[in-house]
Amino acid sequence: MKASPGLRRVQLLIILVVMGLAVGFETKRSDATSWYNVTVRIVGVYTNVGTRVYAGGHLMGTVYGEGTLSFNTTYGSIISADDHTPDGYPYYGYPYYSYQGPFWGSYGYNGVAFVCRDYSQTVPANTTTPITLTFRYDPLFFLYVKSDKGNPLGTGWYLAGSVARIAVVTPVEETGDTRYRFDRWIGGVSGDSPTNPATLVYMDSPKMIEASWVTQYKLRVNSPYGQAAGGGWYDRDQTATFSVTSPVGDGEGTRRVFTSWSGDYAGNALTGSAAMNSPKTVTANWKTQYLLTVDAKGGQVDKTSQWVDSGTSVSVTASSPCNVVEKNSRSVFLEWQGAATGSSNPAAIMMDAPKTLIASWRTQHYLIVETKHGVTAGEGWYDADSVAEFSVTPEVPMEEPLGTLGGKYVFNGWTADSTANTPKATITMDRAHIVNASWGSDYNMVLIFFAVVAAVGAAGVVLVARRDMLRGLGRKVQIQLGGTARATSSVNSKPNPTKDPRRTNQKKKQQASGRTA
Repeated sequence: MKASPGLRRVQLLIILVVMGLAVGFETKRSDATSWYNVTVRIVGVYTNVGTRVYAGGHLMGTVYGEGTLSFNTTYGSIISADDHTPDGYPYYGYPYYSYQGPFWGSYGYNGVAFVCRDYSQTVPANTTTPITLTFRYDPLFFLYVKSDKGNPLGTGWYLAGSVARIAVVTPVEETGDTRYRFDRWIGGVSGDSPTNPATLVYMDSPKMIEASWVTQYKLRVNSPYGQAAGGGWYDRDQTATFSVTSPVGDGEGTRRVFTSWSGDYAGNALTGSAAMNSPKTVTANWKTQYLLTVDAKGGQVDKTSQWVDSGTSVSVTASSPCNVVEKNSRSVFLEWQGAATGSSNPAAIMMDAPKTLIASWRTQHYLIVETKHGVTAGEGWYDADSVAEFSVTPEVPMEEPLGTLGGKYVFNGWTADSTANTPKATITMDRAHIVNASWGSDYNMVLIFFAVVAAVGAAGVVLVARRDMLRGLGRKVQIQLGGTARATSSVNSKPNPTKDPRRTNQKKKQQASGRTA
């Protein structure tokens, strides 16, 4: 429905009245409001960096680089500029964090920003000349602390020329037996401590500092006994050396002895090594040994006190006799005591626990039986304090020719350690003893022989004298009868054998011999 012409005229009138009232109100306000004549000067920013200027919170304009902005305003006496530029500081990352490596520019959005520490100032009102306000900006550089492991500290904006502290927590474990050890910082680290996980960076430009890590593997050295050494973390491909102490006491007369390694290393030396190209575990294996205590008690056995593997049988032999002093004293094995009993030699002992074996001995002394003549008996070894019996033949023929004639040696008694006077005697063997048989000479039969010989000789002299006498008488008779015989022989015509010249000469010789005797 269209409005009537009269109604439109009323509406127009109302609009004009309202506008008149508005102009009146504005004229009155302008007469009461202060005016601010300001020149803003921006110092310290790069030429392509824009800085916004505000009056009473109202944007008055943007200054690029170092420059000025002049204006008159009624928005109030508080004049301000961006506290930082480009916009977005100090938030992490956007828009300034965009790592370009060495291609970062010297300013702009590539790690460079600016900050104004006094970014809000107040100016007086209604001045006839502009009030110059200077806003000074300091450059900021962005530091990016990069790390593949852990949570690095230090990423952010820093005033140019300041020192930033960066750090990373080390080590970082990935699994139970694998971890990562901080190795060094790569980038512009201040000083000489790139291997320190917490260090300083001099901020003379935007920078990226990267943490370098080394993979580490754990070596587990397991051993139920002894002191195992070498277990722990090692850099990848590093050679780990490990060891264990052996033997280890485990109670009276019992010990544990290392035998070998098993697991990720095989060997029987106390010390081993392994290339750590992965997590590894080595285990020390042991055996039990028991102490066999051998007490020879002054004698001699072929074993000394020693450690013996559990379950092993040991043979021990007593050297009998021993401690021999020639023809004086010695020790003779008697029996075993302790781990073995009886006189069986050698003794066999099963080592299932600590054991002690004792050898018992008896002492023997030597009896020397000496004589110049005859045959002795009883010389030899005798148990200490036993009674030894000794003897010698009581009579011994003398040497030729007296022995043939009945001469002999006769036992008189014992000397040295015995005073017995019988050929057979005894002595207590409380030590080594010597007994010596003493002798006398018996010449009775020899004397009788010579007496008989003398008597026989005397009888022979008488017989020879008697023979000579008879021979003399015979010759006289022959002389007297000589004539008669010759007469008879002349009558007998037969030849006389006595007249043989050979017989006659022989007879003469015998007669001459008889006279000489």
